[in-house]
Amino acid sequence: MIGKKRWLMVPVVVAGALQAWDSGVLGAGWLIQVLVALAIAAPPLAMILTPHYGAHAAAVAASFVLLTIARVMSPVSLPTLHIIAFIPAVVLFFTKVTEAPASSLGGRSSG
Repeated sequence: MIGKKRWLMVPVVVAGALQAWDSGVLGAGWLIQVLVALAIAAPPLAMILTPHYGAHAAAVAASFVLLTIARVMSPVSLPTLHIIAFIPAVVLFFTKVTEAPASSLGGRSSG
């Protein structure tokens, strides 16, 4: 369960912040910086606050949309900004895969 793996969100936030800095978000306006900060925070908050996979996936999708809006609105070129949404998407995917029951992975069922 993702609730037991909350520590995974720390590297997601750190990697998102580093990627935003590397993309040049600090050179953009304050509105762009707020949009990117929300995009960085949305997936980890959803994964911490709710156990529902659908909410997690929606937060990652919202992050992608926020980053797209920020990139289109920004007067500064923001290359590789969408990697910020890719990182939590990968974490979410692999967390879901590792939580799959043994019977769906071809394991023997007891009984």
